[in-house]
Amino acid sequence: MRSILNEGDRAEITSRVRSLSVSSTRRWGSMGVADMLQHLSLSARMTLGELPVPSSNKRAFQVFPLKHLILYVLPFPKGAPTAPELKPSVAASFEEERAALLELLTRIGTGPREGTGPAHPLFGPLTWGEWGVATYKHANHHLKQFGA
Repeated sequence: MRSILNEGDRAEITSRVRSLSVSSTRRWGSMGVADMLQHLSLSARMTLGELPVPSSNKRAFQVFPLKHLILYVLPFPKGAPTAPELKPSVAASFEEERAALLELLTRIGTGPREGTGPAHPLFGPLTWGEWGVATYKHANHHLKQFGA
């Protein structure tokens, strides 16, 4: 399974982030490219425990097999609901948003590998390994949204 904790997978994601430009257009959804980068940065800050996002209290998503299916098997659906804390506000410049995201992905990818990280608002407690998979899968989903 691909994970932002794997150096090769992280290099692939960062290369795809670098391939984006201010003129990259979305294939679905409503976010512009700078907004999408900010959304991924907010999600990365949540992963690092720097941005608290309250639980959605959807217990079914926190237990096997549903949690496992979403993290490891099924693709992220287009148009899935997003926590208000992860919705972009006024985005900085494209270049600033991209630089911030790249730095956050490096911090996650070179961070802890063992133990439990912060609680996810939908999935509840996640190990760092699960966070690595979720972060890769989320970034991959939005990079595909912009053809990267």
